[in-house]
Amino acid sequence: MQGSQDSGRATEGPPSSVSPAQDTVPDRQLNAMYEFEIPNSLVGLIIGVKGKTIRELSNRTNVKMIIHPHRTPNKATNIFMKTHQTCTVEGSRANINKCLQMLRRHFPVGRFPELNLKPVLPPPLASPDIYSSIPVQLSLPEGIRNEVIVSAYVDAGHFFIQQPNHPSFSSLHRLDYYMLVIYSQSNGVPDLPRPCETGLLCVAPTSGGWYRAVTVIYYEKEDEVLVRFVDYGGYLRVPRADLRQIRTDFMTLPFQAVECLLAHVEPVDGSSTWYAEANEMFGNMTANKILKAFVVGYNIEDNTPIVELF
Repeated sequence: MQGSQDSGRATEGPPSSVSPAQDTVPDRQLNAMYEFEIPNSLVGLIIGVKGKTIRELSNRTNVKMIIHPHRTPNKATNIFMKTHQTCTVEGSRANINKCLQMLRRHFPVGRFPELNLKPVLPPPLASPDIYSSIPVQLSLPEGIRNEVIVSAYVDAGHFFIQQPNHPSFSSLHRLDYYMLVIYSQSNGVPDLPRPCETGLLCVAPTSGGWYRAVTVIYYEKEDEVLVRFVDYGGYLRVPRADLRQIRTDFMTLPFQAVECLLAHVEPVDGSSTWYAEANEMFGNMTANKILKAFVVGYNIEDNTPIVELF
């Protein structure tokens, strides 16, 4: 997704997991979201008779389209806009792009210049009890089998999980969308100072989006930084100049990715290195699945939870 006029591109899913031990692992694509404004004068045309037009757009591109009242307050009057409504499109990034392109063909800019497909900035939707004034890392409750998603992995015994049933999880995509629009702008967002300290919360670009990350290692000679993504997991080494300082209002949602080690399993040769075949099998077995995770202990060196996966 870009913040330009009629870009027709949507938010990206989670970033790839890149680690010191392994270059890449497959993306775990979740549904993306794209929002744009529709003038009230065009709402009826886009919906169509008995919903025919919007239903055709949704069915032919395999997305979900919802038109609802504008949620963004007018800065001058602090009231909700009355001249436009917001259209939310949910689906895969490719399908959202198809939907926007099809919508533009139905309503060409020459005849409908008032229809602007530029993305809008929706406010985060979450109740106050799941936000904090300081960054908070989610943890796995002990004594129960937690429903989780493996969002990224370093190898077959080292991975990151998300908790889709946590009340804060539903706000993650909105945060991703908001950050993408803000940080895609080239001006006004400072990068991290040099030399870069470790343990800094920042925003890093990958897979077409911008995501919250923390600095882990600074390579002074190359002026590069190894970062860990706090919401999707995984590691990535990037130039320091590509990282951006994070706005304080983007720090309040709890960090979603929990780094874990797999219990009762080790490489067949007794070493600490997993074969590529084992890593691939782990990825295939966990991709796009809701799993159960049970905490059986913690690593004595860094307190990383050791879990059983079901």
